[in-house]
Formats: sequence, C-alpha cells, structure tokens
Amino acid sequence: MFLLGLGMLAPTPARACIATDCSRQGVRFPLPEDGGVVPANVPGLVAIPPLDESVDPSTVRLLLPDGAPVSATVTAGAHETQVLVPDAPLEPGTRYRIEAKESCGRQPPGARSVTFTAGPALPLPTTLGTLTADTPLRGSFNIYGDWICSEGMEQGESTTLRFTPSPELVPFLPWVHWTVEVDGKPWRYATHGVLSSTGEDNVEWHRSDNVWKLLFLYTVCVSRSCSGQPPDDSLLPGVHRATLTATLEHANLTLPPVSVDFELSCPTRGALAEGHPRAQCADGGSWNGGGSVDEDPRSVPGDSKKGCTQAGGGLTVLGLLATLRLWNGRSSRRAKP
Repeated sequence: MFLLGLGMLAPTPARACIATDCSRQGVRFPLPEDGGVVPANVPGLVAIPPLDESVDPSTVRLLLPDGAPVSATVTAGAHETQVLVPDAPLEPGTRYRIEAKESCGRQPPGARSVTFTAGPALPLPTTLGTLTADTPLRGSFNIYGDWICSEGMEQGESTTLRFTPSPELVPFLPWVHWTVEVDGKPWRYATHGVLSSTGEDNVEWHRSDNVWKLLFLYTVCVSRSCSGQPPDDSLLPGVHRATLTATLEHANLTLPPVSVDFELSCPTRGALAEGHPRAQCADGGSWNGGGSVDEDPRSVPGDSKKGCTQAGGGLTVLGLLATLRLWNGRSSRRAKP
C-alpha cells in the first residue's frame, strides 16, 4: 500500500497547455478574405465562441451603420456556434455590422463586432473541390491528447491532405464546417473559417478553436510516451482512404464529399529511435526507445522492450520480500507463550 501511495503521488507527464483567454480571443465572426464582401444570399452568419465557452444568443444582432437593427433569426449551429439568419437577403452595397457577447467564466460578458459589405447574390455551391495526399514523411511530430493540451513528440510516418476548393465554394467558405473521416470513421473536425480560400489550414484560427490540424494524418511507429503505447487515434500502418466533408451552415446543404487513398508504414523495430535521447518518465525511470514494428504496437501484449524502465526494480521487490519475512518472524515470536 505504501508503494502504491508513492505511485499515486508521482507527478503526471508534462503537457504544454493553452489556457482559455476570452479577453484575447472573444467571439469570432468568419468572413471572406477579400475585405469582407459577403454574398447577399448568405444562408447564415456565424458567431464562434472562445474555446470551451459560449455565445449568448440573445446578444447576436445584425445592424446597419446607423445602429438600426436588421430583422434576423438566431439559431444554434455546429460546434457550439450561433448562426444569425437574415429574414430577407442582404442589400448589395450596404454596410452591415454583426455583434455578439460571449459568456466567459467569471469575466463579464464582452461585446465583439465586425463590419462587412454585402455583395451580389451568388449561386450556392454544388461541388466541393479536389483532394490529394502528400508523399508520407518519416520522423517526429507533435500529437495532442485533447482540445488544448499537447502530449509532445512522437515518431512515425505522416501525410498532409491537400484540398483545393471549387470556385463556386470559395465565396461561402467562411460559413462551412468540416469533417475528415478515415476508412469511414471520424478522424478530425473543424469549425467554420479554418480552411482558407486556397484550402490550407489557418493555423492561428486553429489555436483559438482546437490544436488539431484538420488535414494532418499519421501513424505512430515508436511511442515516446511513458506507456510505450501509441495514442488511441494513431492509424495502423497500411492503405487508408481519407474523406473530407463540408457542410454550409443553415443551408440544408451537405456537398458531395471528396476522398483520396494514402498509405502509411513503419520501418523495422527501433530504426526511428536511433539518435534520440532517452525521455524521462513520471516515476523517475526513462523511456527505452523500444516500440513499434512492422505490426501495430497495440497488438503486441506484454512487450517488455516498451515503456519506462526503473533501475533497481528487482532489488526493490527482493527488499520488500525480506522486510515482510522479518516482520512475520517478529510477529511469530511475539505470539509464543
């Protein structure tokens, strides 16, 4: 029990975390990159809350330059967003302002706003674009355990998807949210505004939403974590199919998805670990660099070459047994009449 208690007191593995900062992030309103020209027939304007917070729907308003309100309905959107739906198409050439307040813990609600100009109405998109995959790269990369905390560096093989949006989709990109599936199973999602007009990840936008890159795929071949096991979402080595899906908010329109096949592999055992320093584990031991192979590491139970090693572990067990034997002997002598 004493040893178990010591184990519970051991520090948890270090993580690089990003604290929520409502004063810096605030509510965000995705708009086109060309100066904020919005199609007059936009289905809905999106208000995105700060990370792990919410937008008060009663504060989401569309206004004219003189402050006069524009008739609109506010409804819940994907990923905790609020969607402002104008009751009538916007007037081309007119300047508008959209504003909202976030609810952020103990801080008082903060009002945010952004202005834009309405442009001509445009046909709603019917196609998504094209999707390809880069040649896989072998080496180290960061992975993430949850929304805001980095688990650190892993070793394996990775690829990046390259998306080119169709011309008809580009004017509506700010109000599209995204899902990537691999072999029919969810891999990553991203809220509105994450992909630029050239189809690239908006890194700064991600940092305000979540730290996962939407289009980055990987398999962990050698885990540097103290468990010695790859993360649960690590893809198995082999051929896979990635599918990108886009949904235009409040348009009742899910565009036909696009897919691409790719392959990830792992080298022979230990090849990736060469030249890397030993990593320190929470219990004072060290990561031994063993790990992945040509097969999935999770399918190799009881592999003693993985994980953390603690020098003197055998001596500790022998010492414990000796202590128990001595205590037992004393107890027996006390029990004699």
